[in-house]
Amino acid sequence: MLRTAIVGLGDVAHWHKAAIETTPGAVLTAVADIDSQRAERVAAAWDVSGYTDLQRLVASEAVDWVHVCTPLQTHFDLAMACIDASVHVLVEKPFVATRAEFERLTAAADRAGVRATVVHNQVYYRPLQTALQRIKRGDLGRLHSVAVHWAEDIDPAVPGRGDWVLDLPGGEFGEGIVHPIYVGLRAAGYPADDASVAIQQCNTAADGVAFDGIAVSFVTAEDVTCTIQHHSNVPDRRRVVFTAECGHLTVDIGTQSLRYHRHGYGPNSPYDLPMLAGALTDLRNAARTTASAVRETVKTRLSSSYSTHDTHTPVVRREARAIEHGGEGPTPRAEADWANRLFTSVAEL
Repeated sequence: MLRTAIVGLGDVAHWHKAAIETTPGAVLTAVADIDSQRAERVAAAWDVSGYTDLQRLVASEAVDWVHVCTPLQTHFDLAMACIDASVHVLVEKPFVATRAEFERLTAAADRAGVRATVVHNQVYYRPLQTALQRIKRGDLGRLHSVAVHWAEDIDPAVPGRGDWVLDLPGGEFGEGIVHPIYVGLRAAGYPADDASVAIQQCNTAADGVAFDGIAVSFVTAEDVTCTIQHHSNVPDRRRVVFTAECGHLTVDIGTQSLRYHRHGYGPNSPYDLPMLAGALTDLRNAARTTASAVRETVKTRLSSSYSTHDTHTPVVRREARAIEHGGEGPTPRAEADWANRLFTSVAEL
């Protein structure tokens, strides 16, 4: 049995609690938060032990696994405290704030023989997982490119996650930029080397922060190109487009849909009426999306399975299996490494 604790009792802690409760072999036994009233209130509501200090928690409780759900600036120290106590640790993204912290943390975990894993949860949206499986099987032939379009209706200067985000160059936006970065890495693969990476910042609307948009691109060793565009202060829209030898796959996160296009609409289209053919394809895709949304909503309401927008549960379940039985877990080390490289590179421009 994995006796588990959560440190940091903000909104994301509730996702971790729900995931732990449905993960075989895991049980929540303790929580901690520097706000003593919050720690006491949540501990009572969840019927677990409550602490205001992680050091006291790991010294007093026989825990095997700690989930760190605190501000980025605290991740390194808290994760190291777990490693020093020979406790496995799962850290919310972004993993740590610098390259030096990443290298010290992962080296310490390896020496201690414990797992230190970052939460890259949004790769576990079901249509994205289906798309990744189809690409891996070669259903569409050779993969040529991946385009990640991530748009968020947030103001970088308004701290939705807490005032601590304002210490980051991109503010609220700067905390979330790692999401599309790791999605691109999982979808396309890893950059061939540092020289294959290009990064730009932009600021089109935000005051008080260094940037409110980023553009990241790289080429993998297999010559797959990946472009990642992430902007704030715009209507939400999140898509991942795979361009392959035999067609295109488009994952739409908002509608939780996966659409396939065999042919293009331009002058090289094999159709006599390419615009009409394209519209009919979009209509068929829309019908399938609607039917899938209704089916998933009914299934979620009638069963105890986690919803399509709960991407923490598959992360927690996979990590629990890796702790108990070995294996890579939900986030490969190489992916965590490159995500940290790109995240810190953006922040340091």
